[in-house]
Amino acid sequence: MKNRNGLFAAVLCTVLLAGCGAAPVQEGSAAGSASEEPAQSATVEKIPADGLEAFGGCESLSLPGNLAAAAATGGDYEDASALTSFYGTSEEAWQRLLDGDLDIVLAYAPDSETEAKLKEQGVLLQPVGTDALVFLAGSAQESSAALTRDEIAAAYKGSSANWKGYASAPSADSRKLFAQLFGADSAGVQVKDGEDMLTAACPHTAGTLCYTTWLEMQENGIPQGTAVVAVDGIMPTVQTLTEAAGSAVYPLRAQYSLAVCGGLEEDDPAMLFYRWLTSEDGMNWLAEAVAALQGGDAADNTQSEEEAGSGES
Repeated sequence: MKNRNGLFAAVLCTVLLAGCGAAPVQEGSAAGSASEEPAQSATVEKIPADGLEAFGGCESLSLPGNLAAAAATGGDYEDASALTSFYGTSEEAWQRLLDGDLDIVLAYAPDSETEAKLKEQGVLLQPVGTDALVFLAGSAQESSAALTRDEIAAAYKGSSANWKGYASAPSADSRKLFAQLFGADSAGVQVKDGEDMLTAACPHTAGTLCYTTWLEMQENGIPQGTAVVAVDGIMPTVQTLTEAAGSAVYPLRAQYSLAVCGGLEEDDPAMLFYRWLTSEDGMNWLAEAVAALQGGDAADNTQSEEEAGSGES
């Protein structure tokens, strides 16, 4: 993983000066259903660092989670990473919330059964950001690759003469997003036992496809020897992941949500953080913070920092 602490610090300074203010948190209910509306103008001044020790989620969302934690506590990204608990999958993160191991969680939308359990416990749950499923061609020479959704589906069904699809590990969030967006799991592809890293699941040879999430790509960079694929003619960028992009909207988007356990006091740090990040101001802040990491264009994060090639994963 690339060391981006300096970049994260610069992003936090820039966005904090423009956004995360010191307005008081508005009054509101601490308990409710998983669809309760958050306070729309709540912001947070500063939360004690130890107030977010029970904050975590799935590994794929550690980038936005730790950016927000650093902003809320007034620390840097490295400090936030030491406080929070981001590992495993969304399914595991929701279970840790249900078990009381975490008070606040950032993860992809739960399935209907898990959402019902969250509602039973009075958990507050709100979408706060947009991620995407991103496909990579296994050869740098395919940097101009553009496929339709149908062509990608054919590659993963084994019915394409030009492309071969390789999947993430069965438990990975990216594989679950594939199933959600394509209507079927990417079963039948060649995945070796124990492989759970993008670079292990994607051979660096021409005609191969693999996938990751857009946010993971922002944090880890693009594996050597691969190139981002345009889907239906649209590259995944900050602009094309939002509805504001108009007609040029990347088609393989997925929302992620923030949840906090029910019954917390209004001034509990977890509740203050939840109310800030689920407010309109907080969600706008997070989108700007993530956008600032790539200057607003994820597609430019190709291989500028390392030579393309067919090297080992």
